[in-house]
Parts: sequence; C-alpha cells; structure tokens
Amino acid sequence: MHNEPEIIATPRGSDFAEHAGRIAARIPSGLGDVEALDWYRRELRERYPNAIVREQDDLARTRSSSFPVWYTSNRPRPFRIDISLDVPLDRDVAFSVYTDRVIEWQTAVELVPRVPVATSLVRREYDACYSFLGLHYTGSYRVRAADAPASVTYEASGSGISVWYTALFEQQPDGTRVTVTGDYDLPDTFLARIADRLVLERAIARDIARANKAYLALCSQVARELGAAAAL
Repeated sequence: MHNEPEIIATPRGSDFAEHAGRIAARIPSGLGDVEALDWYRRELRERYPNAIVREQDDLARTRSSSFPVWYTSNRPRPFRIDISLDVPLDRDVAFSVYTDRVIEWQTAVELVPRVPVATSLVRREYDACYSFLGLHYTGSYRVRAADAPASVTYEASGSGISVWYTALFEQQPDGTRVTVTGDYDLPDTFLARIADRLVLERAIARDIARANKAYLALCSQVARELGAAAAL
C-alpha cells in the first residue's frame, strides 16, 4: 500500500492545482508507491498533457517524514532553476553557510526573519520582498525540508509568485559541489510588463546567478577566515 503523498502544485490556487489535488485523493489504496506515482501521472495528463510530476529527492526529505512529497506543474519542462557550483568548504560548513547565513547571500530577495526565530531549521521562515521592474512583490520564504548537511529545500510564495528549489551538497576532494534545482510561477503582472517570456526568464536567471555568486564569495571568505585561524 502506498503512503499518501503531499501534493505541491503550481501555480497555486489555479484550476490545475485544484485538479491535481482531486486526482491525488483518488489514488487507489492498493497500489505501491511507484505504481501510485505512475497512476497519478497518467490521470493528471488525461486533462493536462504537459503536466510534470517530480518526486522530492530522498535527500531533501526529513528523517522523521515517512510520506512522499510530489511537485507538479503544468508546463513542458520541469526545471528552470538548474545550477551547480563548487565552493572551497567541507560539506557541513558549506551547508551551514547556505542555511544560517541565507540573509547575507540571498541577494535576489530581501529577507527578514520572522519573530520568534525558529531554532529548528525546517521551521525557519522569513518575510520576503522581491523587487523587479520597478515593482515590489512581498511574501514568505521558508525552509520546507532539510537533511543536514546533505540537502535543504526552500519555498517562497506571495503576490502571485511561487518558487521552490532544492540544494544538494556533495563532498568533493577540494570542497563541496552544490547543485540547485527548482522552478517558479509568476503572476500576470510579470507577464504583462514583458511580452517576451525568454527576456523575462533571462532577467530572473541573472538575479539567481547574482545570488549564487554572492554565496560563492561568502564561502570563499569563510574559507580564508578558517585558514587564518588554523595558522595561528
């Protein structure tokens, strides 16, 4: 028997998201996890042929969680956030910089911790403001799941924007490789201001690239500080 999945469908509040939830409620109880996912994809694509269903990476699932999380969206490709970078820190330190100092390197979004600040990583949440094309979009930014120091999943939502991404941390001989995959949905106000979707996505990609460049720079700074301390 399959474990009942949690469905995260984008764009939220859309007919697609509501339909995705209804389909999940009809998954036959006698199916295993793999068969349930296959059944769900087939049923969803009966109405939405371009629907994508992606399982949450096992590394992004908390150890105490036994139920699967499925991300689904109605578009022909699963990821528009797909980045890898190598940082000069061991995996546990790279993970700590990514999660504990996110306000410093996440330049794409202005973040303010919500009070009280959660001590548990998976309960941390921030007020978020994204400035784009002269407009300000506000919402929340939170840690969805974490398995330190292997992975962390963030979600952001508000003003019609939905974003999710998972960062995976792999130890390398000379540091850590950080691979980030995810996707986003935008409100009509974004699409109305720029008719060319490719131009819009390139602008967002530049914001994401700047944030990752800031994370790499912060990791390099931490590496220098650790090296200086070790030399004393």
